[in-house]
Amino acid sequence: MHKDYETRTLKQKIWLQTTGVFLAILFVLSIIINAAGLIAGNAFYKEFCVWHTRFDARRFNSLQETLDEGIKNKNWQNISFKSRQGYILQGTYLPNPKPTNNTVVFVHGIASSRLMGVWYAPIYWSAGYNVLVYDSRASGASGGESVTWGIYERYDLDQWIDWVEQHNPGGIIGVHGVSMGAATALMHAEINESTHRVKFYVADSAYSDLTELFTQQINNAVNLHSTFWIRLLLWYSSLAANWQSGFRFQDVSPVQSVKTATTPTLFLHGEADALVPQVMCEQLYAASSGYKKMYVFPKDAHAMAIFNHKQEYQQQIINFISALP
Repeated sequence: MHKDYETRTLKQKIWLQTTGVFLAILFVLSIIINAAGLIAGNAFYKEFCVWHTRFDARRFNSLQETLDEGIKNKNWQNISFKSRQGYILQGTYLPNPKPTNNTVVFVHGIASSRLMGVWYAPIYWSAGYNVLVYDSRASGASGGESVTWGIYERYDLDQWIDWVEQHNPGGIIGVHGVSMGAATALMHAEINESTHRVKFYVADSAYSDLTELFTQQINNAVNLHSTFWIRLLLWYSSLAANWQSGFRFQDVSPVQSVKTATTPTLFLHGEADALVPQVMCEQLYAASSGYKKMYVFPKDAHAMAIFNHKQEYQQQIINFISALP
């Protein structure tokens, strides 16, 4: 009996020691895995939200010259004010040569600036609109430490709408966004439901959901058979984004915003878009609640229709504006 008791006691001690070692190993492994996840996630967040958001201005020298010339000789007006988040926003107002109170606000994409809007301004001048172009947060000359892919950008856009209302009272206001700017516009459409200050949106090459976009792009690059590790990376990266910039990747979902938005929207996309697949445009169009039109430009890559099909691009916009209910 005594030996049996000793044997049971020894077995219990061995079991407890083994369990303790196993739990200690699990604890250490969890620390290592989480540390690695946080490091990788933070690097991804920095790469896509902080480090490369400000473009090389030399790419747009001709546009900068056009902007400078307009300010000097055409009464184009530089504007700046403090955002609700505390950084300075910079923009330029490009009035129509024929006086009008109608205005379109142009929202550029990632790693770009207000200069991009100079390409699009003639379309709206011909339709009888002024054009307001501006640098989004953490882009161009505007302040801000990080891009949030539409989360805080939509509130900055709303402040630009405030400026337009004060400058051109009673005029029609439209918003034209490209890529991230299009996603920002669509997320702003949800805010617009309470005021209907914006009368129409043009969304060129918008993504429907940021997490899905990142997942697809990473998977295309590394060709994994499962997206588990990608989604794990994005989960850690979203933690870093939330900690440092106050937003989560899963909250950047224009397809959710348009479900309750009723403002008329024109969806434009390139059939050969390898960055934001055409299916995302189709998802946005299907989910949108209000008056809507969609046009896909054959064989065009991401946001290239303005260059490859300029006349057709302009006509789609003019037709849409003319047919607004």
